[in-house]
Amino acid sequence: MKAASEAIRPAPACEKRLDPVGALLPLWIALAMAAGLGLGRIATGVGGALEAGIPAGLFLMIYPAMAKLHLEDVRKAFTAYRASLLVIGFNYLVNPFLLWLLGRVFLHDQPDLWIGLILLGVAPCIAMVLVWTDLARGNNALAITLMAWNSLIQMATTPLFIYLIIGARVPLDVVEIARSVVLYLALPLLAGVVTRRLLVARRGEAWYEGRFVPRLNTLQLLALLGTLVVMFALKGGVILDHPELIWRMIPPLALFFFTLFTVTFFTAGWLGLGYRDAVAVAFNSTGRNFELSIAIALTAFASRPMVGVSTVIGPLIEVPVMLGLVALAKRWGAGAAAVGEEAR
Repeated sequence: MKAASEAIRPAPACEKRLDPVGALLPLWIALAMAAGLGLGRIATGVGGALEAGIPAGLFLMIYPAMAKLHLEDVRKAFTAYRASLLVIGFNYLVNPFLLWLLGRVFLHDQPDLWIGLILLGVAPCIAMVLVWTDLARGNNALAITLMAWNSLIQMATTPLFIYLIIGARVPLDVVEIARSVVLYLALPLLAGVVTRRLLVARRGEAWYEGRFVPRLNTLQLLALLGTLVVMFALKGGVILDHPELIWRMIPPLALFFFTLFTVTFFTAGWLGLGYRDAVAVAFNSTGRNFELSIAIALTAFASRPMVGVSTVIGPLIEVPVMLGLVALAKRWGAGAAAVGEEAR
């Protein structure tokens, strides 16, 4: 195995200069969340009217990452057994029980919030992780492979974990999971492959990588900002109506995301995976399927509305934390590279 300082090295793209949107991304993120909160409060009902914008925004965030792919990289990623086993191990042997433990520590006096926290832990994300991986210049091909594994495994494990940990029997909407896989994995991949083949054939590889890919990066960030506005307009009222719940949910969720990302990122490096693979592994082990969690809370726990509220709060905390982890991953990768250079 390689030393972590040698194994975790950033991709050259990490050093590229950001466009005006990306350079001030933290500021734009804060403004987007504030705009969404204000819009949802001032124009009552506007969030519901814009709800269809969330799937569209997610698609536009994922499509640029797909358009940067080489299909041969995706085929190679299916043989990355160490990465796949690492993600599967953390997602299905660690995460649900880690959130149960954090809930016991922070939310033992709020059983409904505790249940909501557990629901956020039972299913890994199969959409946004590709966005975080791409923003951190990780291995998109590997991320797609890991997303495919997660989409299949969670169909069997999600009801099992809910029964084992919470003691409730819940039906799982397999059709909804399949719809998410098609919308956020299959269709963006198809669109990205077609885009790459057509434009490379017409304008050449150099133009595509040098001129078109930067435009894709800008599109991705603009879609992220637009989606945040809609999300906070639609769900941000929960924060304004129950601000105390935010402060109860932030510590366990933030600690979960940071701890899990750190452990999986450096474990991947210890196993000899490079920076780009380590990023894909870490985000696929950390991101949560909040759409599924909210759906289960609103159906299986309809008589306990605070369970649903806690799952709604989850993604509003997860998005800014994940963006912080993107910046942290780049810094760790750059630091490891600097140590490796000095050692040589």
